[in-house]
Amino acid sequence: MSTSTFEEKPVLRVFEGFAGYGGGSFGLKRLKEKHPEIDYEVIGYSEFDKFASELFDANHKDKNGNPIKNWGDITKIDPNELPDFDMFMGGFPCQPFSSAGMQKGTEDPYGRGMMLGHIIRICKVKKPKYLFLENVKGFTHGKFQPIHDKLIEDLKEMGYGEEPLAKAVLNSKDYGVPQNRERLWMFAQLGGLPKGFNIVPPKVDINVKMADYLDLDPDTSLYLSDKQIEHLKEKHNIDSFVVKTPLCFDVYNKKIKQDGYSITITQPEHNSLRVIEVPKKDGKEIVRKMSVHEQFRLMGFRISRDKKECEINFAGQSYSQLSKRAGNGWDVNLVGILLSHIFSQI
Repeated sequence: MSTSTFEEKPVLRVFEGFAGYGGGSFGLKRLKEKHPEIDYEVIGYSEFDKFASELFDANHKDKNGNPIKNWGDITKIDPNELPDFDMFMGGFPCQPFSSAGMQKGTEDPYGRGMMLGHIIRICKVKKPKYLFLENVKGFTHGKFQPIHDKLIEDLKEMGYGEEPLAKAVLNSKDYGVPQNRERLWMFAQLGGLPKGFNIVPPKVDINVKMADYLDLDPDTSLYLSDKQIEHLKEKHNIDSFVVKTPLCFDVYNKKIKQDGYSITITQPEHNSLRVIEVPKKDGKEIVRKMSVHEQFRLMGFRISRDKKECEINFAGQSYSQLSKRAGNGWDVNLVGILLSHIFSQI
């Protein structure tokens, strides 16, 4: 980590790949809250999507208040041109390994399964002290096992130890946010992890449900018409949307989630989630789409239910674009907890 004669402590220099809205950068801010002794600097990021880049730039600046450099498409980055950094963090595209995708792995027709190879390509040159990676839990399953094994082999060759990768599937609902979101988290340290290192943070008791994360006054455009509700019931064989507390309707699995948690927030094209509200005095069923603020609340962001306080700047983007970012993003609450747990051990 970098130091100078003017610094009393080292600065953790971070490069964030596949950045989206900067879930890693938001997580680092949470880490700083819990561990003020840790100084960090995001020295660059990689994101090829125009809207995602705009959202990142609206929310993250360098230490002088200037935009952080976006190095663009990771496949085109020359690692020799990158400034040195101490940690690579990023969630490489999950569609090739997801049960919701085509499960093509490195044979994915869009080339997304090869993005892991570009992380390795860059890290072979830069040799960061830490790697912090995320993907869907399907990355370690079945026919994708060889890809996982190749990652382990590469890390060993690069000097990250004989058992280089600590990994665990963690669920957002176990760490304070009422969303059933399972993701695989992976961490490596140059030279190997310390003896007894455990990537799994202690679980957080949760006393909230999805209902506690809903807007106090949702936008009227979110609500389905009576005709749309009837169509939804007929299509998915649902007898009634009458509930006693707000619940989540899982469109994909055709069932109302009675446990009070939200299903996984996904991209809008998957169209897999509806909010069911408690009927008013007339007894009429109420079903609607989830608002942007609600989606980001469930991604760990601090947003008041009246929307007057919001820690993320949405940069004036559309419902569709913001929903896409949420579905592809990191639960920043969990990232903060996980980074704090990791750095308390190293």
